[in-house]
Amino acid sequence: MLLWLMTLVSRVALAATFALLATLAPACTTHSDAPPAPACVSGLSLDCTPLYTPPVYQTIFDKTLHPTCATGTGTCHTADAAMGGLVFEDVNLSYEMLLGTYGNRPRVVPGNPACSLLMERLESTDPNFHMPKGPNSILPAESCAIAQWIANGAQR
Repeated sequence: MLLWLMTLVSRVALAATFALLATLAPACTTHSDAPPAPACVSGLSLDCTPLYTPPVYQTIFDKTLHPTCATGTGTCHTADAAMGGLVFEDVNLSYEMLLGTYGNRPRVVPGNPACSLLMERLESTDPNFHMPKGPNSILPAESCAIAQWIANGAQR
């Protein structure tokens, strides 16, 4: 019981820290500064070859989300920036944040990649909405793996 209470208190403190840091880090666009999300990604095809087979969350986190979005200090989704309230430093907490079971709104709709905010961000051609920020994007095969993972139910 004590361990459960300590875990709960730690998670609440971590969420409060992420929320505070998100308001202090101007380097990345916050969700409120971004244009509204499109309704769904049109033309998203799952008939593609994923970079990781099978496309499972642990591999996607280890090889795409963490190194692309949460490396170094002040990167958009590190604990010190936490843009949009999303952090890709801890695999379990990141998963909960993506699914909306911890913290803010869900960014992944299991079974529906086209209407998942994560795919909307990755596939957007609008430089103010597209993630990751900057001139580089993830590889199409990485995006394919994420889309297929979501389509298959976004299991942990």
